[in-house]
Amino acid sequence: MSTLTLRSPLSTMFARMSPLGERRTRKYALLTFTVDAGLVFTLLVAVQSYLPEQYQASESIAGYVLAAYGAAKLIGQLPAGYLIDRLGPKQGLFGGLGLAVAGQAAMLLAAAEPLLGVAAAALYGLGAAAIWPSVFNMAAAEFAEDERARLSAGMTVATGAAVAAALGLGLILPPSFPYLAAITFSVCALISALLVAGQFQNARPIRPEARAGTWRPLAWLPLLTSPRRSAFSLILLLQGAILGALIAVFGSYGRNTLHISVREELLLFAPAAAGAACAVLLSGSLADRVGRIPVLGAGFLAITFGVWGLSASTGSGAVVLLALLAAVGLALAMPSASAMAMDLSQSGETATLLGWFLTMESVGHAVGPALGGALNQAGGTAPALWLAGGLAAVAALIALVPTVWAKTPQIAVGRSPLRSVLAFSAKGGLVFSLGFPVIAVYLAWQPGSQLYGQMLTHGPRDRMEVAITFDDGPNDPWTLRIAETLDHYGVEGTFFTVGKNAESHPEIVRSLVARGHLVGNHSYRHHKSDAVVDPRYGELWKAEGAISSAAGVCPAIYRPPNGFHTPWQLHAVASHGMKTVTWDVIPRDWKDPPPDELANRVLESVKPGSFILLHDGKDTYEHTDRSATLNALPGIIEGLRAKGFQIVRLDKLLSVPGYLESCGQSK
Repeated sequence: MSTLTLRSPLSTMFARMSPLGERRTRKYALLTFTVDAGLVFTLLVAVQSYLPEQYQASESIAGYVLAAYGAAKLIGQLPAGYLIDRLGPKQGLFGGLGLAVAGQAAMLLAAAEPLLGVAAAALYGLGAAAIWPSVFNMAAAEFAEDERARLSAGMTVATGAAVAAALGLGLILPPSFPYLAAITFSVCALISALLVAGQFQNARPIRPEARAGTWRPLAWLPLLTSPRRSAFSLILLLQGAILGALIAVFGSYGRNTLHISVREELLLFAPAAAGAACAVLLSGSLADRVGRIPVLGAGFLAITFGVWGLSASTGSGAVVLLALLAAVGLALAMPSASAMAMDLSQSGETATLLGWFLTMESVGHAVGPALGGALNQAGGTAPALWLAGGLAAVAALIALVPTVWAKTPQIAVGRSPLRSVLAFSAKGGLVFSLGFPVIAVYLAWQPGSQLYGQMLTHGPRDRMEVAITFDDGPNDPWTLRIAETLDHYGVEGTFFTVGKNAESHPEIVRSLVARGHLVGNHSYRHHKSDAVVDPRYGELWKAEGAISSAAGVCPAIYRPPNGFHTPWQLHAVASHGMKTVTWDVIPRDWKDPPPDELANRVLESVKPGSFILLHDGKDTYEHTDRSATLNALPGIIEGLRAKGFQIVRLDKLLSVPGYLESCGQSK
């Protein structure tokens, strides 16, 4: 008897937490599955694989088809919502599915002329534009407010299952599987969706104003001016951009940051996908019980920390945990956002407002990949991940500003103490996240930090070899005096040259090369700000050009001014086959200490493979006195040799080329 008593509340609890626990929820999930499975199998499998291989279509046709579908859906959602408010949501659903079926069927014509697939995809996109405002409109009427997040979670699970099923089918079927059969399969999926749509409730009666033709065309616009709807529109835009940016850099992150194949990356992120699936099952119930806002804010903060952490991590264990954190954040945020869209659209223009919300999300889906791809191209994956994490932080900030949501008690006020815990934790995390820019700047100053890209601070530790390097020249007359001292001891040095100084004293640069010393690149103006504001870091190439004009060589080794570095700066250097170096011995010779003290600083700090940093100039100033460095050199050289060190050029210490074959070399 006690077992039965305990089982009943437990069963009730799990039934409430499961988003697919009710029949009326399952029909929405089934509709979502059939529509999304057909979409993914058509656009990501049939068009991208079977069509090019079987009908010699251009590889670019897949991109055109996706663009046509996305553009038509983006443009069509708001007008579709307007029409649905006048015709009824069930009519809108059948109309959208009809257009989608027609678009799918028209994709068969791509076998005869691939470009016809672009027009068919546009028709398909117009159909999709009408489907989802209709579905959410009917869901908002059928489900109470404290049930909508669970419904949204169920639909999210169905979407994930549809993507997995369609892509899994694409992996199982051979590349020779007929394109026409694949499209027919997708058409059948949409016809199944039409059958499922017949189970939905009848459409609401058309309003008398619509019949009389007195409905104002722009009556929905004033509804958007409320702080809640405006703020939520921005949240949806940010959410779409976050997803788009993350998708845009997924392959590049594994290839260029983790240095693994796509297959290995998928395996590495499999725990995150499993964790997200479990989190979705719980997030709907959580949002219905404690309120949308705390769950939404906590989700975006989890995305912030997870994505920012991924930008700084390469270890497999850390990547798995951080990806799991970000994925769980998405699983928390997305059902809450969908439920809020239904909550905030309740008015005389429900479908129109839903169309607006979906349009904002679609704009984010378009903008996010463009920004993420541009940043990835300019500076690698780290800046793109910073962007995605920063957008998530902004979304969390909007969600956690109490004044915006204060007049929405049914959304902002939960019915559980857990809401207070979530809200407090989310706000604390938000405050902590504001320190990330400070940490980012601090790490940019650290010459040994590998966060933003690879930099060499020393050579092999198993050989008794070191390199003496000089920054900020050429500086008349001190650079040549230092070179003469090195020549006297038979030492080959490395001179990191400022491009502007090379233009002023090309004869000194030529002399250094003729003497057998190595000339490196130390930027053109020696301004740290150039590494921040210029994503392509044109300073590097201006300096290369100046040094090449002066001495006919193109340095292959670069040292950032003062060691200050950014991801796009290091990406620009590495993309052209150059090495970035800093130092591990810095005696601070610019403070002009006594020669003996300067020499002792070097000898006390030196290790096998050390890069010793000295200066023959100062930024771009002329005739800076470097007598302290000059006078300390004999003691440094003799002391190093007494310790058993051999002094070599930096390129020989690293066993890398000292110069590029040409200043435009790219890898």
